[in-house]
Amino acid sequence: MSNPVNNPNPHFRAQVLRRTLIAIAIFLIFFFGILIYQLYALQLRDAELYRTEAVTQQMQDTELPATRGSIYSANGKLLAKSNTVWNIIANPLQSQKNGATTAQLQRAAEEIATLLDDGTTADSIFNILTATNANGELYEYRVVAKGVEKPVADAIIEYSMNYRTEPPAGEEQGYRIVVLSTEQASTRSYPYGAFLSSVLGFCNGDGSGAYGLEKSYDDVLSGTPGRSIAETNVSGEVLANAEADVYPAIDGNNLNLTIDENVQAIVEEYLAEAMNTFSVHGRGSAIVMNVKTGAILAMASLEQFDPNSPYTIYDEKMQAILDKEELDDEDIDWLKSRLGEDEVADIIADGKISRETTTDEEGNTVSSEYTQLQGMMREAQWKNKNITELYMPGSVFKLITASAGLDSGIMTAEQTFYCNGEFTVDSGTVWEHTYHCANDAAHGLLDMAGALNHSCNLWFIQAAQTLQPTVFYDYIQAFGFTQTTGIDLPNETRWTSVYNAEQMAQVDTNLYTAAFGQNEAITPMQMATAVAAVANGGYLVTPYVVDSITDNDGNVVQKTETNIRRQVISEEVSEQILAMMETSVDPNSESPNNYHSNKNAYVAGYRIGGKSGTAERTDRELRYDGDYYKTMSFAAVLPIDDPEIEVFVVLDDPRWLYDYASEVVAPVVGNIISEVAPYLGIEQDSNYNPSGTVTVQTCLNYTWTNAQVTLNQLGLKHKLIGDNGTIVYQYPYGGSKVPAGSTIYLYTQSDRDAMTTVPDVVGKSSSFAEQMLRAANLNVQYEGDSGGKVVAQSVEANTSTAYGTIITLTMESSNTTQTTEPVSEEPASAAESTSADTAQSDSQAQE
Repeated sequence: MSNPVNNPNPHFRAQVLRRTLIAIAIFLIFFFGILIYQLYALQLRDAELYRTEAVTQQMQDTELPATRGSIYSANGKLLAKSNTVWNIIANPLQSQKNGATTAQLQRAAEEIATLLDDGTTADSIFNILTATNANGELYEYRVVAKGVEKPVADAIIEYSMNYRTEPPAGEEQGYRIVVLSTEQASTRSYPYGAFLSSVLGFCNGDGSGAYGLEKSYDDVLSGTPGRSIAETNVSGEVLANAEADVYPAIDGNNLNLTIDENVQAIVEEYLAEAMNTFSVHGRGSAIVMNVKTGAILAMASLEQFDPNSPYTIYDEKMQAILDKEELDDEDIDWLKSRLGEDEVADIIADGKISRETTTDEEGNTVSSEYTQLQGMMREAQWKNKNITELYMPGSVFKLITASAGLDSGIMTAEQTFYCNGEFTVDSGTVWEHTYHCANDAAHGLLDMAGALNHSCNLWFIQAAQTLQPTVFYDYIQAFGFTQTTGIDLPNETRWTSVYNAEQMAQVDTNLYTAAFGQNEAITPMQMATAVAAVANGGYLVTPYVVDSITDNDGNVVQKTETNIRRQVISEEVSEQILAMMETSVDPNSESPNNYHSNKNAYVAGYRIGGKSGTAERTDRELRYDGDYYKTMSFAAVLPIDDPEIEVFVVLDDPRWLYDYASEVVAPVVGNIISEVAPYLGIEQDSNYNPSGTVTVQTCLNYTWTNAQVTLNQLGLKHKLIGDNGTIVYQYPYGGSKVPAGSTIYLYTQSDRDAMTTVPDVVGKSSSFAEQMLRAANLNVQYEGDSGGKVVAQSVEANTSTAYGTIITLTMESSNTTQTTEPVSEEPASAAESTSADTAQSDSQAQE
């Protein structure tokens, strides 16, 4: 029996075929659907995204930084400028794509380190060339070096262009092993280092302003960056024939200051001298301003810093303390005075400076005491003390009290009060307090001028009682002590500690202490601006340091105009107060008992008015020597008949035997005036006759500062030979007769008689001859009409002679000869001069 044949069911075969075709159709539909969707996504939905990515991958987009504007002094001296440099940029990802090996990158790192030659190690460069992110992916942008000069940058780029892989088959050259590019940048430099640094400030690492004018005018100085866009090939190289699209940067504008660099240099010199002479533990500050316009001619805060290296601690004393591990009482005293008691309290508690980090209660790492203290020292030296820190003005504030009394009409200049040496208020209450004048002096019956001259606290307490809180506070507000001055510098503190009318009414002692400037805290700039208002006819002006803003073509973009905020007192009251201020300074003016409390600020020939202030910091603990911390200040204006400038100086915590501002700060102000006034062409008193001869007073055993005071009052100039200290020799010597206006050379070291070579001035005009001789450190007198030409000189040209020697010039146009007695052309021997000076030193007045 045969087996039946198994014939497939035709319906089954058709069914299988149909299913297969359906599956294929579904697959094709699905496949083409995805394809169509992708095409849609690529060409329509995400077209712009992929176009942008493609362009990004094929384009090199480089920012072109704007050149930061420069800063110039009033005389056009360049104080801050930007220099174009280059940053070296690596693309580690592109190097990998180009097939660079580890060995090749190591070799490249060594060569780049050699070309940089700035201490950068090959290992650090290799780490940059192979840097990856947190996901292990190579970066496309890493900075290899910043601030590289162009020749070095060019050499590094040329090396990277020539160091390549072996050429692929059919190619002429290989790919770059290390893919480098440059981007233009700039560095900020300050040609004069620490000069004016508290005003100029400095820039951060990114080039933006961090402090001072650099910060307050950052938008003006910074400009607008540009861009350069160029096409690249697959290996990241700019195509040879491609043209870059360049959008130029707009450079920043320039600042032209009111600061006169010559006045600034004088102020910084004498302020630094005072800091050293009087062992100022805090900082010192000074302002020279035009009282009529508010323009600042000089502004200093010492110790300063070098803005070229702002993180370096400039004050050697502070750095020496920081380098210690254990602190003694004197170190702690310095830190408290310079940085503040509360600020350093935790650090100095155990008398040690720890270099170990700690952890707080929340587990956060706390910087070491060393790091904290270092930061505080840096911050302190960056601050402009004139506007950022408060101080107690002391008796300078009596000018405000006196002005309020006169302008309100409540008092007259003839108002008298009695001073018996002490004044007790609020007897039998918790507010009972007994006030005294300095040294417990009893001044007797005084009018307003006498009260200012003697700086009588008790007179001004009674004046405040007469004014009452409401009137007094109205003037405190009017003079600007409850608001900022508006100066165009950053970080002017908005916080002052001034009693308002209600506080003064509730507690009498608040009123009384405010009357003589005690227990109220303001900024030096506020006090200086208020004194300017007293001097200029009563107008409160806004101080400023930027005179104009100009573009790179010199076009004036903005000009600062004088801004009078309000009139505080009348011009008549201003004149009355000025007259009182002059009496306290000018030793030749009439005053009872010929007393002139501020005569140490006097400079012969100039009409100067001034007021001193010494404030005891009752808000602080006593110093380690048991005395109060003191802040001393002095304000002077001149010429008194039509004031032009104010010189204002503050010394925070000086340590000196005579700890009164009239003995410590007044001489500093006088010394500044002695050089600034002639330089600025300030008019001298019409009654002053600088001709004839002057007998030189001995300055042996004087401090440098007090020697200058003595010579200022005689109308003589002065110059220091050696470091700051006690005078051991002078030439011309004490007892000599010299022409008025001569320069006396003061020595603080044992080697004497600094020598100079006499120039040949025969045939020169008198003015030019005098300039030549004074430039050679020689003094001058004339025989004949000084308007003619020189026909002979008393010391032969090219002869070596001592500084200060008087050269007599014979002039051609006159037959008359001055009877001025010349000093011997050769200095006396050391023994003779010492003997002469010692004979006079017995009558030396103690400063």
